[in-house]
Amino acid sequence: MKKILLLFIVLIFNCSFAQDIVKAGIKYNEASAKVEAFKDIQRKIEKHFYKSYLRDKNYKENIELIEKKIYVVEGKRTICPFYLRKTFLSYAIVYMDEPSMVFYYNVFGSLVKFDIIEKSTYPRRTFGYSRFGNLISVAFEVDNNEQFIYDKDGKLIAHWSGSEMIDEKTKFFKITRMIDE
Repeated sequence: MKKILLLFIVLIFNCSFAQDIVKAGIKYNEASAKVEAFKDIQRKIEKHFYKSYLRDKNYKENIELIEKKIYVVEGKRTICPFYLRKTFLSYAIVYMDEPSMVFYYNVFGSLVKFDIIEKSTYPRRTFGYSRFGNLISVAFEVDNNEQFIYDKDGKLIAHWSGSEMIDEKTKFFKITRMIDE
């Protein structure tokens, strides 16, 4: 269950899978993406950096918005719910004043993990940290359609394609997420 939950919450908006993709003349596969992903990583983040996000301060409002399928609060935040089949599992929030961070909450509004997005252009890395500030995953986004996700030790966890994900054994999961089209 823990591994499945991790798979649900390690998303970044707009990603996809493929074994080899050529973008702007650069070709990445699982191994070459891993090399790029793990260059000069920070394994621990101090708690004061994310302490104010341990609870979703807009929990009730965000749950109501998700139920109404409203995912953008103009000028404030974007909400991304996660479902397994039709069961609501968790949600992510990106605050407009903090666009390089993604906060993932469980259905009760408690922080599960957070991501720090290295830069706004592709290719880029996203570092996933636990609610205790420990590195738990590293994602390498080739472009807005492909993403490799590794655990803290460099083992491939998943490869996203659009709104669907495959695991390291290339079995399709019916995990879906909101994506921009």
